[in-house]
Amino acid sequence: MSYIENVKTFVRVYELGNMSAAARDQRISPAVASARISQLEDHLGVRLFQRTTRNLTPTEQGRLFYTGAKRVLETIDEAEANVQDITQSPRGSLYIAAPLGIGRRLVAPAVPQFK
Repeated sequence: MSYIENVKTFVRVYELGNMSAAARDQRISPAVASARISQLEDHLGVRLFQRTTRNLTPTEQGRLFYTGAKRVLETIDEAEANVQDITQSPRGSLYIAAPLGIGRRLVAPAVPQFK
């Protein structure tokens, strides 16, 4: 599984405080969410949550990791939005029907901005 997907799952578990709720939010099974957290913990070499059958509490390392992970995910989301803005900009030909006077006064001066 992707490291970023593991981090996204960790952030949702941290924010929702519940593995099942985070799994529902990401449309995965609780077992997959748990496996992603375990993979992330193995990768980092620390426990991110103290788990009991009824409780899920972030460790100090989990709180520290959350702070950085949240910023990184926000940066990734921002970068994706910037790329999508560029690729989703209107393109092509625009035909305008207007009286000659309006065309000369309003439309013609604006045309160079769109080339």
